[in-house]
Amino acid sequence: MTRPDPAHLLSAALRAQAGGSPGTAPQPPPAPPRKRLPVVGVLLFALIVGLLAGAIAGALTLFPVAI
Repeated sequence: MTRPDPAHLLSAALRAQAGGSPGTAPQPPPAPPRKRLPVVGVLLFALIVGLLAGAIAGALTLFPVAI
């Protein structure tokens, strides 16, 4: 009786440890759910900052302050 090839023993042991068989591939895990981007909140924040900046610029234009 001949001894088994060490390379075949190693590959069989690694397949057994991984839980797979030679003909099947493991299934990838499902993709995590994607979170929605806060588009409305960002646009509202930009609008408020823009209005405040415009109000300050307009007030400084109408009522110049000597510094």
